[in-house]
Amino acid sequence: MSFRKSLFKNLLTLGGYNYSSQAANFLASIVLSRLLVPEEYGYVALITVFTGFVTIFSDAGISYVIIRSDYGRTFWRAVTNLSFYIGLALFGIMLILAWPIALFYDDASLVIPTMVMALTFIASALKIAPMAVFTKELNFNFVGKVRLIANLTSIGMMIIMAFLGFSYWSLIIPQILMHLVEFILFEYKLRLGFKIYPWCYTKAAYRKTKSLLTNLSGFNLVNYWARNADNLIIGKFYSSYDLGIYNRAYKMLQLSLSLITGLFGTVLYPSLKKFTAEGGDLNPEYGGLLGVISLLNYPISAVLILIPYPFVRVLWGENWMLVADLLPYFGVLIMFQTLISTTGHIYLLLEHERRFMLIGVGSAILMVIAIVIGSFYSMKAVAISYAFCYMLLIVPLHIYVGFYKTFKFKFSFIWKFWFPKIIFGIAMMFAVFYELQTWLYIILPAYLIHLLYNQRTELSKLKGLILNRINK
Repeated sequence: MSFRKSLFKNLLTLGGYNYSSQAANFLASIVLSRLLVPEEYGYVALITVFTGFVTIFSDAGISYVIIRSDYGRTFWRAVTNLSFYIGLALFGIMLILAWPIALFYDDASLVIPTMVMALTFIASALKIAPMAVFTKELNFNFVGKVRLIANLTSIGMMIIMAFLGFSYWSLIIPQILMHLVEFILFEYKLRLGFKIYPWCYTKAAYRKTKSLLTNLSGFNLVNYWARNADNLIIGKFYSSYDLGIYNRAYKMLQLSLSLITGLFGTVLYPSLKKFTAEGGDLNPEYGGLLGVISLLNYPISAVLILIPYPFVRVLWGENWMLVADLLPYFGVLIMFQTLISTTGHIYLLLEHERRFMLIGVGSAILMVIAIVIGSFYSMKAVAISYAFCYMLLIVPLHIYVGFYKTFKFKFSFIWKFWFPKIIFGIAMMFAVFYELQTWLYIILPAYLIHLLYNQRTELSKLKGLILNRINK
């Protein structure tokens, strides 16, 4: 089977579970938005700004080392030990930070919820190595099943707790349960076992992961604050209601990244590693996949750009209507962030972790400056600054440093693939900003025609694969 067919097969397998899981999340948000108010979402978002930051150190290369290495079960157990110790350390750090976080927001009631949320670091640490093993073996069918079961369990608990009046706790406790369910199911099949090895085993595992841990942690650190400085600033200088509104809009961007980039990333790295190890040419395959992603993200973006107000009114109700002011900007961002965010896997595959970290630092500095400038005006201005900075500065930077200098794509590909997309993206951004709805009804169909024409070959292959799976 060719690489492209094998990859699409794995994508369809894992994608079926992932999309079912995200569809369940989306439907749950409709129910929960009627049981919880924006302030309760905003309250939890105040904490997750910091817990999310600490989370970036929980994996930061551990799973990639297992996928890249040829070591066996003893090494996997040693890595599990390392992961557990990291999770335990992060748990302790969050306990220490609970009071300072409450002081930062001037709200003492945040201390206990922050301490409880810290338990997620221990629960999630246990699943990292087992899940990486199944990913390395390209067993995406089982990985997808486990994720779906754990997610549905978490969603069920959220809705029950919200219905019973547990307020923001219904958004906190189920997160811990979800990670525990994943670990139990992975362990049940893998039978890796959890054993505290002598410290020398953990040190050996750390030496094998040191390079990835250092560079990925550096990238994740700056990239996290670039993506979450807006949440931090809005939570500090506006209100929990404003943060709840902003976070709801931002969740649509995160949802798209999870649905598209998260899925492709999970399958892409181990698949491309095997493909290149067998002498395959990386660039044509990666370029073709980017074309497929650009088509997949189009429907989501078009809805958010063209009909944000009916979309919000139908799904979440009148209490959330301010979200519609922000959605068009995130709709345009979805078209480009879902593409750019895949580059990290290629940097790692080519063992350019340091360059990956450096471009992350440069992008983060630009993003934070833009967010701070926007925060002087309004919550909406934060989203506007974020979007324009990403389109005008971050995307060109990644194209030059990543695709041209590092991945060695030919200029003809960059001109054909990226140049039209940038022109269309900037045109959409200005049409949204100046509220030129008529222009959007022209630009978006023209962009779709461009996508369909340029990806006709990949579409034909994907169609054939889908029909074959349906017939089976």
